[in-house]
Amino acid sequence: MQVVGLTDPGRERSRNEDSFLVLTGPHLSLLAVADGMGGHAAGDVASSLAISVLERYWAGLDQSKPIPKAHFAGIVQNLVLEANRLIYSRAAADPSKLGMGTTLTVGLLGGRRLAIGHVGDSRAYLVLDKRLELLTEDHSLLEQMIQAGSVSPAEAEGHPQRHILTRALGTTPEVKVDLVERELPAHAALLLCTDGLTSLVRDDEILAVIHEHEDPKGAAAALIELANARGGSDNITVVYAAASGRQGS
Repeated sequence: MQVVGLTDPGRERSRNEDSFLVLTGPHLSLLAVADGMGGHAAGDVASSLAISVLERYWAGLDQSKPIPKAHFAGIVQNLVLEANRLIYSRAAADPSKLGMGTTLTVGLLGGRRLAIGHVGDSRAYLVLDKRLELLTEDHSLLEQMIQAGSVSPAEAEGHPQRHILTRALGTTPEVKVDLVERELPAHAALLLCTDGLTSLVRDDEILAVIHEHEDPKGAAAALIELANARGGSDNITVVYAAASGRQGS
């Protein structure tokens, strides 16, 4: 499986507050995207801190043997909780960083076994032959409004409250982590992305772009290019894992 991560500040932001992680070994891959909270102090610091927790875990991992798949979910949950504690403690110790936070969507992949830990409104998708399957739920005010029936999915596009998060890392001492476990179908691909992509590009368009490109890097670059062509109103980050030339087919 080939894995690529790309990030772009977009066309309206002077600073990129997104971070990502792509680490692969003989038995495992550890992938993540994090979107620092725009409009808050040090969003870029928060997303970088979240990724640093994952990097430290990977650096201490014994790569000579596989991890039991039954442990995957517990590992990603503990990593997300540790990231939350680190960001919260750093903000508490530095008034200039008070209120900083980030989303975090992290995937641990071994063979076909996938475990995802998720907080915020970044997303994880399975890329299948004819559809994208959304694996995560947005922790946003807009998603709550959609589920309550007060806003339709069509009305959600471009909604002024789409960026208001109801759950993020670093803003409270404790956080609830959504966990997803899946056994991936043969030839399925995995896409992690921040809302700089999904707020401007529909799921069906994402799938079409992926199927138009033979390699993961080309697909990721084309997705970022399309979001920028739509205005690039936010930072855009894409992590894409697929067998080269087998775009979810």
